[in-house]
Amino acid sequence: MIHLTLVVALLSSSPADAVPCWVIKRAVARYGEAVAESWARAKGFTAKDIEHAKRCLRS
Repeated sequence: MIHLTLVVALLSSSPADAVPCWVIKRAVARYGEAVAESWARAKGFTAKDIEHAKRCLRS
């Protein structure tokens, strides 16, 4: 169930939407930071969006 929630949250998100920190943390835990960042860049997330995500990981 959690995996499905993660996939739905990631696929339904767009760069304009805020992705919750719990989703970011789960994606990084499951796929690794480099893969998660690469996916985000491929989906059009900006450097500012990625910095926000990195702040989530530190919190």
